[in-house]
Amino acid sequence: MLDDTIKIIISSQCQLGEGAYFAKAHNCLFWVDILGQRLFRLHCQSMRVSQFTMPEPICWVMETEQAELVAGFAKGVYKLNSEDFSRELLYAIDHEPSQNRLNDGKTSRQGFGFFGSMDSQEQTNSGKLYRFGHGQAPTAVDHDYTISNGPAVSKNGQFLYSTDSDKQTIYRFTLNEHGELADKHEFIHFTDNMGFPDGMTVDSEDHLWVAAWNGYGVYRFAPSGEQVQFIRLPAPRVTSVAFVGEELTHLAVTTAAVGLEDSVLADYPHSGGVFILEPGVKGIAETPLKL
Repeated sequence: MLDDTIKIIISSQCQLGEGAYFAKAHNCLFWVDILGQRLFRLHCQSMRVSQFTMPEPICWVMETEQAELVAGFAKGVYKLNSEDFSRELLYAIDHEPSQNRLNDGKTSRQGFGFFGSMDSQEQTNSGKLYRFGHGQAPTAVDHDYTISNGPAVSKNGQFLYSTDSDKQTIYRFTLNEHGELADKHEFIHFTDNMGFPDGMTVDSEDHLWVAAWNGYGVYRFAPSGEQVQFIRLPAPRVTSVAFVGEELTHLAVTTAAVGLEDSVLADYPHSGGVFILEPGVKGIAETPLKL
């Protein structure tokens, strides 16, 4: 039986669904299929889903102050045309090891963009956390990630959460108005039965929602780091979360099908889809990126 918080299931059949993001000016939910090289758009008013094929893996999408779209691809940051989704290079990320690609991204309350990189083979800790925006090109602000995920920012903007999924660890930094990080420390550690922490977001009560890869759901943690809720989903590989809608009362959750055996896919046919939940708490609107 499905959890009664699940209101809608979108069968997007993603290999690696990721990057759930609500673009308020567009009233659209975006998400990506990194391995399938596809961008998805859900118009929240019409509930119409569209998909667009991309020339290389696309990892995240953000909205700018001018309601333009910026996306992280495997090897660079691009501006996206919101009509035909053609792209224009903003920043090449060409000093990463050849096997690396970009991964998850989010903005701070001041409009800085933060995104990670990772070893696509998930073998070495060659990944980094980058900051850009306010006229600055991407700069590495943290290192030694095997699978950089998240990130997310506290309600008051004073803390940034960043995950290394391979280490099953969510770190917390202090974050100042200039986008500078300090005081990195382990904030939450997942046990094996919880799976691996993946994408994250923060709600209006400053609680952290975390997607659990191989954990069959999403966790909610208090600002102290205490687990206070778990919503189980009919998909093992849960990847990212974002509050959506005019009132931000719904939670979109992406999932993946990659690497699952046929018998598991038979038991969990919604793997690779998107779940729209009504969790009983509102989210916080993402701050547009200040390029």
